[in-house]
Amino acid sequence: MSDGSRHAVLHGIYLKLGSLALFCTMDALVKALGSTYDAFQLMLSRSVVALLPVAVMIWRAGGMKSVRANRPWLQAVRICVAFGSTFGFFYVFPRMPLVDAYAISFAAPLFMVALSVPMLGEPVGWRRWTAVVVGFIGVLIMLDPWGIEIHTMSLIVLGATFCYALSTVMIRLLSRHDSDIVALFWLFLATSVASLAGAIPTWIWPTPIDWVWLLMIGLLGGVAQILSTRAWRLAPAAILAPFDYTSIVLAVLFGYLWFKEEPSWTVWLGLPLVIGSGLYILHRERVRARQRAMAALP
Repeated sequence: MSDGSRHAVLHGIYLKLGSLALFCTMDALVKALGSTYDAFQLMLSRSVVALLPVAVMIWRAGGMKSVRANRPWLQAVRICVAFGSTFGFFYVFPRMPLVDAYAISFAAPLFMVALSVPMLGEPVGWRRWTAVVVGFIGVLIMLDPWGIEIHTMSLIVLGATFCYALSTVMIRLLSRHDSDIVALFWLFLATSVASLAGAIPTWIWPTPIDWVWLLMIGLLGGVAQILSTRAWRLAPAAILAPFDYTSIVLAVLFGYLWFKEEPSWTVWLGLPLVIGSGLYILHRERVRARQRAMAALP
């Protein structure tokens, strides 16, 4: 890997962390509004509003010719998988504790690392596997999944998590053929149409303040998706996967401050493992980039 490639990986890590912060905030808003509005209506707000920043990207790229897909069928499969993931999470968040839902969703990095080998042909070294496993152990300690009742909601979260992992790996696969704009535009356009069809039968006219929150869901989700899509293009899935664990920090804060979900003492016990797994990957990439730069000096 060249020095430029290593810096691209670091850039991808920073974008990934930014997208996680925005996604967590959006999830909290979805949970807060989910008791009033149907999942399809929330998804419609997210998809339609998210098209606005994408429209700016299309304009800067030279117009609609920039959204022509070189692998349309692969894009279509990825859109279906991503739609299933988003609907699953939007449906579940209002119906179970946010921290419990995140507990199950943290299986995603393991799915991503496993899928990146056959789908992308990316090498996964023992250090990266170790970081993923250590982070997952930290999540298990914090959230005590043995105490979570296995019911329909839990199975939906698990299915949505697998779809999320598969969709994420497909983003990197599609990056070999299409630009970020192509993936984002067709994803938000298709989900807008599908969500509208699902939202019409149960539509509830939002209050003025809820219009603001619905707009925020769309903006947060749209910008987060842009950052995440770019991150997966810049860095291998096996490197970015452990950083999903860091979103537990915001999940705990939102759960405690907003929804009065108090974390147990196990959260503070496992938190260093979760944060440490992501920081270790970041440290290794910095060290390797520095070593490469030093070796290139005359």
